[in-house]
Amino acid sequence: MAVVRVDDIDMHYVEAGSGPPLVLIHGLGGSHLDWEHQIGVLATRFRVIAPDLRGFGRSGTGRRLFSIRRLMQDVVLLLDRLGIAQCQLIGHSMGGAIVQQLSLDHPQRVQRLVVANSMPMFRPQTRRHVAEFAYRWLVMGLLGPARLSRIGAQRMYPREDQAAEREKSAARGAHTSRYAYLAALAGLGRWSVLERLGEMRLPVLILAAEHDYYTREETVRFAHALPRGRLHIVAGAHHALPSEMPEVFNRLVMRFLRTADAPRETHDAGMRARAAEALASSEPEPAPMPDVAGPS
Repeated sequence: MAVVRVDDIDMHYVEAGSGPPLVLIHGLGGSHLDWEHQIGVLATRFRVIAPDLRGFGRSGTGRRLFSIRRLMQDVVLLLDRLGIAQCQLIGHSMGGAIVQQLSLDHPQRVQRLVVANSMPMFRPQTRRHVAEFAYRWLVMGLLGPARLSRIGAQRMYPREDQAAEREKSAARGAHTSRYAYLAALAGLGRWSVLERLGEMRLPVLILAAEHDYYTREETVRFAHALPRGRLHIVAGAHHALPSEMPEVFNRLVMRFLRTADAPRETHDAGMRARAAEALASSEPEPAPMPDVAGPS
C-alpha cells in the first residue's frame, strides 16, 4: 500500500492500472479490501485508486469530528496529493454518501458517478430506519466489532454456498475500530443531500440489491430524483453487492463508465421534486418503477 499525509492523518491507499482516474470509496466498517473483486478488473481500463477512509483499514483516525463532509474532504485532499483534477467515482453504502457529497460540492472534479447500495439520506425517518441505526449502535457499543461483523456477514451472505465470503467478511470486520465505526455512524445519521439532488447534473448509475436494507420504492424514488440517473436492481443480491455478485457488478459498472453517450435528463423538474419529497416522507407510498432493470 501507498500512504500520503492528508490533513491530520496518514491515508493509506492502493493504486493499480493506468488511464482515466477511477476512485473507489468503501462503506462503513470497510476498507480498500472491499474492492478486491473490482480493482484488478477495472485496472484494465482505468487508473484505479482505492483508499482506506479515516479511521478504517490502515488509515489514521486523527482528531477531527467525523462527518460525511469530513470524509469527503479527505478524499479531495487525496486527489490533490495525487495530482488528479477530474475522476470518476464509485461509492458503496456510506461510500455512496461520500461520493454524492463530493460530486455536489466539487462538481468540476467528477465526470461520472456510481452509487451502490446507498441512498441520498441516512437520517432515520421510519421506524425501520431508527431500528437499524439503534441495532448497530447497541451491538457495536455493547458487544464490539467482532459480534457486529459476524451478524452483518450473516445478513449480507446468508446462503450456504456463501460461507467463505461470510467468514472473510466477519474476520475483516472484527478488526474495525469501535470508536471510528460509531463516530462515522453518527455522522452518517446526520447526513442528507435530498434537497440538492436536482443539482447533480452528471450521469449517475445507481446499483441496488433486491434484498438490501432499503426498500425497492426508496431506491426507485432516488433514481427518479436525479436529472441523469440510471437504476439497476440486481435480483437475489444483498447489501454487499460488489463482493456478493462481482461479475454482475463489474459488468454493469464497466458498461456505464465506457458508454460514449452520456444519459440525458430523463425526468422533469416536477417529477424530481416529487420523488425527493417522497423520500423524505416518514411513510412513503409505493412508486411506479419504469427505470428498474432485470439482473442481466
